[in-house]
Amino acid sequence: MYQVIDDPEEEEFAGRSGGSILPFIIGALLAGIVFFFVWLASPGQTISTGESVETPASRATYLKALGETTPALRRARLLDYQRVYPDTDRKDAIQDQLDVINTAELRAWETLTRAVYDVRSESEEKIDALLIYEANWNGSLLGGRGEELDTLRNAMNEAAASAPLPDRSLEAGESPISDSIPSDILAGAPPQMAETFPIFTPPPVDEADTGPKSVVVEAKVRRKVDPNYPRAALRRKVGAIITLAIDINEKGRVSSTELVEVKTNRYEKEFIRAAERAAMRTRFHPKTIDGEAVPALGVRKRYIFQAD
Repeated sequence: MYQVIDDPEEEEFAGRSGGSILPFIIGALLAGIVFFFVWLASPGQTISTGESVETPASRATYLKALGETTPALRRARLLDYQRVYPDTDRKDAIQDQLDVINTAELRAWETLTRAVYDVRSESEEKIDALLIYEANWNGSLLGGRGEELDTLRNAMNEAAASAPLPDRSLEAGESPISDSIPSDILAGAPPQMAETFPIFTPPPVDEADTGPKSVVVEAKVRRKVDPNYPRAALRRKVGAIITLAIDINEKGRVSSTELVEVKTNRYEKEFIRAAERAAMRTRFHPKTIDGEAVPALGVRKRYIFQAD
């Protein structure tokens, strides 16, 4: 029968081993506690309400859009970025960049339309202007003027296909009218009618016989009201010129308005509505004749909307 005898050296080794692991366990626990409190105190990424956290993919797409060298392609990339990431925290910066690009494109479009509809320009000049615009602002890209370009191109083709005007220049040759005919004789008339006709001269007016003239004082603005700039047009820096014909009653109030002319590329209804509201709130000194107030009809009033 065997008896198990504990070796004192083994007990001493086991005691030493257990004592060496305990500090590592305590250290790991302390490190975990410190990491937990640091994590709680960290603010994380701060974003506004309704905005999405930027991801590596969205950042790469945004940088790719900024890296485009042509304004048209950069605008298309930014518009696509807005569509894919509508809640990005970069939306204000993107909108500012789009406003700058759209302003430059609007000027180029105005230059093109003036060249195309200028009757003094040759057909080759109009085609060159269209090609230059398409080279800088590709109409097929997102945000381009594809349909408007097609309409402009069709108008140019129809004008080129129309028959040229007939030559109305006079043929060179001698005039059948003799140079010896006096200037007060009807040229080409039968002999019995070729006589001098006296020129009617109205008799002089005696100022003493005329009665007193009426004193007319036209209507003048007494209290001006500026129109409210449409928000969408102001944000995109779209301008306009609205001309109205207004009727002013004898009390100096605007009784009615009529649109005469509008010059703008976008937001036509909004600009007209703003101008009409401003006109209806404007007050005038009424038109007077000999000191008596009378209505003034068809007074022209122009409103200029120009974004800074």
